[in-house]
Amino acid sequence: MTHPEEATAPGKVRRVSFLVVLVLVSLFLILALAGTFPLLFENWLPTEAWLRARPDRSPGDQVHRLHSLSLALIAWGILSGILLQFHRPRRKVGALLMAVAGVAAVTLGEMITGTFTLAGVGPFLAIVLVTWALHPSARTLLRHSGVDVPMLALALLAAGPAIAYAVEVGEAARLAGPDGDVEHLTFMVTIALLVPLWALVGTIAKPGWTFPAGGAVVAGGCIGLQSLIFPDALSGVEPAWASAVLAWCIAYMVAAWLRRRGTPSTHPARLARGADRVRQPESSGDR
Repeated sequence: MTHPEEATAPGKVRRVSFLVVLVLVSLFLILALAGTFPLLFENWLPTEAWLRARPDRSPGDQVHRLHSLSLALIAWGILSGILLQFHRPRRKVGALLMAVAGVAAVTLGEMITGTFTLAGVGPFLAIVLVTWALHPSARTLLRHSGVDVPMLALALLAAGPAIAYAVEVGEAARLAGPDGDVEHLTFMVTIALLVPLWALVGTIAKPGWTFPAGGAVVAGGCIGLQSLIFPDALSGVEPAWASAVLAWCIAYMVAAWLRRRGTPSTHPARLARGADRVRQPESSGDR
């Protein structure tokens, strides 16, 4: 049995166009975001080592630890979601949706804090939309394919506090005006929204759903651990909330593991073959 996605393979022109776009998009993202990747590691260093890593830092800059880490996480999510499309993109639909959700989080964060500019986020929106349009599974990306209910419940559970936090910080950013540290507040809103967005994308029954699901756990874990390890950094959350975030990450990870354990494969064709094997005893009169 052949899955509909396998039967509608794109033509040669479309495949070549998709590859060319991937190369150009990847080069642009690497050049634009490469500087953020050291932040993934620097922001876990003790204070003295963290200050030595960048001579222009002062002890007061620790307020930006989670802010700069969130910037790197968003960049990692968008870039990795695109790079994963080079190999078997039909099996990495979830990774592409992870990149789309990353850009969506940035866009929403800027809108909430009143800092949105088309010139700033526009190129990234264009990148994910063009990649989406040329993707081999473009016709089925928006087709309803079901969700995992336990993971969906946990994603919605995370969305409530995240939205409340985003609204509160967004109001503070608007009150701060242009003289305030609005960029810092914008990334705090963005990372708060990124966790439930990636978690929601991870619930969808699409090939490669484990990528956004894993991204949600990593992003949430960074928020919780950073807040507990560096309690003096104002960019973190209260210890009780940090513990709650880490507990949520564990619950979501367990739900994802249980889903993975009960799924024959995330590849559509193998899912179809798995369904055939399940139905075979009935059709052969064994039952």
